[in-house]
Formats: sequence, C-alpha cells, structure tokens
Amino acid sequence: MITGTLTQNADARSFTATISTMMFDIARIAVVANPYKTADNHPDFQLEVRTPRGRTMRVGSMWKAVSEKSGRAYFSLAITDRMGRTWRMNAVRNEETPEGTWQIVPMTGGKSEQIALTGQLELLDDDNFAGFIGGYDFDMDFTAVENPHKTDPSHPDYHIEARSPAGVLIRMGSIWKARSERTGTAYLSIAFASPRGSQHRANAFRREDAEPGVYEIVALTGPDLAVVA
Repeated sequence: MITGTLTQNADARSFTATISTMMFDIARIAVVANPYKTADNHPDFQLEVRTPRGRTMRVGSMWKAVSEKSGRAYFSLAITDRMGRTWRMNAVRNEETPEGTWQIVPMTGGKSEQIALTGQLELLDDDNFAGFIGGYDFDMDFTAVENPHKTDPSHPDYHIEARSPAGVLIRMGSIWKARSERTGTAYLSIAFASPRGSQHRANAFRREDAEPGVYEIVALTGPDLAVVA
C-alpha cells in the first residue's frame, strides 16, 4: 500500500523522504523542523514539496514516537496527496537498516471493509502467482511471491506485490494457504489493500472446470456476497 525511505541529511536536523503508493510517487519530500511547535502533541517536523513554480508547500507532518511494545523509536507521518486524501504511515528501522535511514511502511491495524470484487490467480512455473483484483473503483494487477521470512504457521505464505505509477514495487497484502473445515477443500485466504488504501479480505479457490493452477478470487461471505471455498 505504501513504501518509501526517510533519510537523515548531513546537517543531522532535517530529512529527505520518498513515498510511493499505487496512486502516486513523490520522489523528494523535505522534512524540516516545525518552527511552530509549542505543545507535545504538535508535529516535530513539517513535510514540504515544491509547487510547479518552485514555491515551498507544506503537505504533511511527522512526529517522533516510541513503540509501547518494543521500546524502539520511530516516526509517524501524515501526508495529503494532490486529491486531498490523507495517508498515514510510519518510518521504522531494524538491525539491517543502514544508519541514518528509515523504511516507510503502512500503519498496522484498521478495519477490513467488505466490498464486491472479482479477480483471478494463476500459479506460475516458479510456484509464485500472478493475478488481478478489481472492484467498483479499482482494478490492479499483482504478483504473489513466497514469504521468505515465514517462521510461524500464522505468518502469510505469500506477499502480494504491485507497482506504483513510477514502477516502484509495493507490498499490497498477504496470502495464506487454507482448508475449509466444512468441506476439506483447499483454498487461499487473501488480505489486501486497494490502491486507495482501504483494506479488504477475499478467498481464492479452484472451480472444477478451471484450468490447472487457476484460482477464482471471490469476496468473503456476507450479505449479498456469499461465495466461499
């Protein structure tokens, strides 16, 4: 849904960020100290870009934060796109992240919305998948690649990846192998974010008349949406 980097500049007081979604790419965002901060809940930094004539325009904010669970420091960001939508994300580090660099990732949590949708998955020769998911206001192609970090049965078996307008690879969701308790039928459970950032769930199963390795993606059971594996 969202990817990018936050890099500390040589002055050690400001940063430069890049952010990509399936809706837009912003290649250079200046992150500077907020000169108007007078309270703890005020943002620590302002996010700025340039207008077509080179004028500075504030498009978002960034706060310093500390995880209650891990105790690790991170940054919380909010940015408004050109359509007026606000996107929220975090900038985090781990042991493998280069010094002075943070990875921009979507915020976790949120409610999954039920929608009408259609889609298809096709198993590739390398045991990954290629497919598409579409709804009333989006239609996206994606690939699903094996999760190299799976160490627990609850972890997803595949990561769903798509491209931003500039071709940046973005993780859009996850897929789990599953089996119906009622029928014993094997299927795939899907959690994904639409290009606009809304979160959704779906299942993918093989119909009897389908080509080998081809799965149909359907909405989860609900009012007027009642097809499951």
